[in-house]
Amino acid sequence: MNTRWTTDLMRETLQDGLARLRGRPVRISELHREPPPTTTSLWTERLQVRLDGGEELPVFFKDLNPDSLIAAARGIHVTSLEPGRRELRMYRRIFARQRFDTPKLYAWRWQPCRGLMGLFLEYAGSLKVRHSNNFTHWLAGARWAAWFHSETSRLSPRQTRFLPRYDRAHYRRCAERIEQRLAVGLSAADKAVLEPALEVFVSRVDELLALPQSLIHGEYFAKNIVLRDNSSIEGVAVVDWESAAVGPSYLDLVSLSAGRWNTERREALWHAYLDRYQAENKLMLDWQRFRRDLGRVQLYLSLAWIGWWFERGREDQVARWLTELQKVVPDHSASLS
Repeated sequence: MNTRWTTDLMRETLQDGLARLRGRPVRISELHREPPPTTTSLWTERLQVRLDGGEELPVFFKDLNPDSLIAAARGIHVTSLEPGRRELRMYRRIFARQRFDTPKLYAWRWQPCRGLMGLFLEYAGSLKVRHSNNFTHWLAGARWAAWFHSETSRLSPRQTRFLPRYDRAHYRRCAERIEQRLAVGLSAADKAVLEPALEVFVSRVDELLALPQSLIHGEYFAKNIVLRDNSSIEGVAVVDWESAAVGPSYLDLVSLSAGRWNTERREALWHAYLDRYQAENKLMLDWQRFRRDLGRVQLYLSLAWIGWWFERGREDQVARWLTELQKVVPDHSASLS
C-alpha cells in the first residue's frame, strides 16, 4: 500500500475532481483500494468507489512520483518529474478536448513539494493486448493508431508545444549515443551490425523529417494497449502517455509490429494501419513506398532502443533490438543502402 497517498487524501482528491467534472458537489461514501496483480514501473492501484446515491465507479490510480518506481524499474526509467508532468498534460490539454477512447480523467493532484503527484482515471480493463492470442486485437491496435495519427496531425503547434519534437537534434542525439558505444569497443559481431546501420541512419535523417508527423505515443507496445471490458473487438484504450511526443506517425506502428511476428503477420498489421490511414485522410499511398518509409523508422527505432539499453546495462534487451535491426537492413537494402 502506498502510504504517501492515504485513503482520506484519495477520497478528497477524487471528490474535488468529480465535482469539477460534473459541475456539482460529489460525495464518496465508500472507497476500497486494490493493488493490481502486476505493475511495470510506477505504483498503481485499482479503486472501487461508491458515490452517494449508489453509483459505482471503478477507478485506476497512478502515482506519478518517480520515487514510487517499483524496485524492478529503478535504474531503467527516467527519475525526473518530466514524464509524469507530460502524461498529466496529455490528459488535461489533449484528451480533455477529444478523448480518442483513452481512459477518462476523473481527478489529479500535482504537488511536487509534498511528493503528491497522481492521476485518477477511468478503469478501462485488466487485459492488455500483449496477453491476447487473438490477432484481431492487435489489428484493432493498428487501426486505432492510424485514426489517432490522422486526427492529431491536424493539431496546431500551440496545442502541442509542451511536447518534445523528433527534430534533427533528436536524431543526432540518437546517433551520438551509438557512436559513443562504438568508441568504447563492442564485439565484432555487434560492431558489424551497428556500424553500417548507423551510417545509413545518419544519411536518412532528412527522409525521417519528411515523413507524416503527428502526436505519437512514443512507446506504442502491446503492454500499453488495454482491451476494454465488455466491449467489441475494436474496443481498446491506450494508456501510459509519459513518452508522448510530436514525431513520425509511423513510429507507433513500427513499435506495435516489432518482435515475434513473421512477415505475414507483420504486414497484416501494416495493411490494417494503412487502410485506416488512407480512409481517414482520403488519399492513396503506394504500398512499396509505405514499406520503405516504415524501414526508415524501423532503423531509427532499433538504434534508439539499442542506445537506451546499452546505457542501462541490459544486454538481453540490446540483443533483442539488435535482432530487430538485423531484420531491417536486409528487408530494405535497396532503399536504405
